Amino acid sequence: MTNFLKLQSVDSILEHIRKFSPLPGERLPLEDALGRVLAAPFTAPENLPSFTRSSMDGFAVMARDVFGASESAPALLDYAGECPMGGKTELVLAPGQTARIWTGGMLPEGADAVVMLEYSRWDGGAQVELTKPAAPFDNVIATGEDAEKGAELLGAGRFLRPQELGLLAAFGVRTVEVRRMARVAVISSGDEIVPGDVAPAPGQVRDINACTLSALVRSGKGTARFYGIAKDSGAELLRMLEEAMTWADAVLLSGGSSAGQRDYALEALSAVSCMEILAHGVAISPGKPLILARRGEQSFWGLPGHAGSALVCAEVFIRPLLRRLAGQDEPEPWRNAVRAVLGRPIASAQGRRDYIKVRLRPPEDPGGLPSAVPVTGKSGLIATLTEADALVICPEDQEGLAAGGIVLAYFLQ
Repeated sequence: MTNFLKLQSVDSILEHIRKFSPLPGERLPLEDALGRVLAAPFTAPENLPSFTRSSMDGFAVMARDVFGASESAPALLDYAGECPMGGKTELVLAPGQTARIWTGGMLPEGADAVVMLEYSRWDGGAQVELTKPAAPFDNVIATGEDAEKGAELLGAGRFLRPQELGLLAAFGVRTVEVRRMARVAVISSGDEIVPGDVAPAPGQVRDINACTLSALVRSGKGTARFYGIAKDSGAELLRMLEEAMTWADAVLLSGGSSAGQRDYALEALSAVSCMEILAHGVAISPGKPLILARRGEQSFWGLPGHAGSALVCAEVFIRPLLRRLAGQDEPEPWRNAVRAVLGRPIASAQGRRDYIKVRLRPPEDPGGLPSAVPVTGKSGLIATLTEADALVICPEDQEGLAAGGIVLAYFLQ
């Protein structure tokens, strides 16, 4: 039996991930860029808006002309006309004048504010009563107020949501350069594993990891391709691995990464030209027998065969890898977290980082914290993960977590 190499910390594996280079960019139509990551900074090519416009229906005024206006003492202004929509107004307001304006209309020269329609009294005649004062630029969006020409609005690595696409559309952007999606090959291994559409014989189990790992990759904005099930044979695994690495940026192998006589991942990797083994064994639970290897900018991951362990390891390491390849600054995926009260004590061994599955329950008292109830079950079970809402981390320097303690619960995506 081969011994594990020296166990590395979770932080050490994350540091290896940070050393991979982001993938090259590709140009996509704006409508296809949702959920992708910007490859280069975007700088405003012009002011937005390009003219000062009203943000309300009402009357354009000089703010000083309505100082102190009220219901009992309205400001009485001369009506100068109406500002057209969708075009430049030729109106120029003199002191004591006002102009009818609609939301989005260009403010006439001389005006610096808009009094809302509901604070006006006008019968269509030559004068308008305004019953509320306005400060300069009230109910007005000034030229460049949304964005000034030359300002960097979106940095490289920005995740493109509907609002970012809207900002780009406001400048007439039709195509955008985004990072290429990571190509991830998925391989299962084990003589006992059969495809999901095959009825297992005694001693066999259906392949779960091909489904869960591929789904996780797709949810992380990667492209997954399943290469099949490798038998417990170093030669077959090597053949499948070399085929996958002609296409993939990363290869995920589930099973065969431990230190038993039938675990061939390390043997196959060692036979690949220019492959560097970065880690074999990580101080994490679940997932201790994890392998990480690198060839150039390609990575290989030997994940546990147990379905639950493989998926937790993928949450902890593969999601950060996908973020890194996409050029996002912080590879850690742990941004969506909630403070919670631990529902019962958790034991842990010092020297390893434990990821504990928890179910979140509403707070007992209004304004209180939710309760994080540990979901028990062995690492080989997948059903326990369907019951879990989040993961709670017990650090390496603690022997456990006490019931009633405040913890951070990191939502499972």
